[in-house]
Amino acid sequence: MWKGAKVAAALFLLAACAADEEQRKAQREEFAKAAAEAEAQIAQQDDARCLSYGKPRSAAYIDCRSSLKNDRADMKK
Repeated sequence: MWKGAKVAAALFLLAACAADEEQRKAQREEFAKAAAEAEAQIAQQDDARCLSYGKPRSAAYIDCRSSLKNDRADMKK
């Protein structure tokens, strides 16, 4: 009788762990999607801002994009 209860308890715990792992995986995927969307939005805003300095691939445009990228990198430090 105790053996059956121990097996049932072990199966219950394994099932709970599996559910937790699935939830963590879903949260990681959701976070990655949100981060990608935020990054795309930032790139779009940077593009709009830097277009006022020149056409894409112009020196002024490239300098603007580089400056914004470097400023963000500095803020992360």
